[in-house]
Amino acid sequence: MRATKTMHADVEPEQVTSFLVDSSFTPPGMTMEVVYESPAVVGNSYEWTFKMLGIPRKGVTVCTEYVPGERVALRSFGPMEGTSTWTVEPEDGGSKATVHAESRLAVPLVDRFFDPILRREWEKNLAWGLRELEKQPKDKKATA
Repeated sequence: MRATKTMHADVEPEQVTSFLVDSSFTPPGMTMEVVYESPAVVGNSYEWTFKMLGIPRKGVTVCTEYVPGERVALRSFGPMEGTSTWTVEPEDGGSKATVHAESRLAVPLVDRFFDPILRREWEKNLAWGLRELEKQPKDKKATA
């Protein structure tokens, strides 16, 4: 699956990038825990679990780039492989966030048939993330 989406969030750009690397914000149906936390955000990794067709699947996501308030890049390994790159900029008192994702199910020959399901879940998780992000106080200072 290859997809790009741009959204407006009614929070500061620093809050967007901080949220993206916070493992405590986990989409419904997933669990996530810190595997490795470096002194800097780059290099931090998170192990995640989700169920596909009723079977638990585990993988790891690593932060490969982090510029507070501007950019976050993540790379995932396991049953779901891929990258997502977020760019964030100020817009109308909030933030414009654009995400470009490339991911695939690590099952040769059948992975492309799962693209519609992956896209639907991706869209659902983006909507969830935006709702959670906008629940945060607007004057909250980014901590990452």
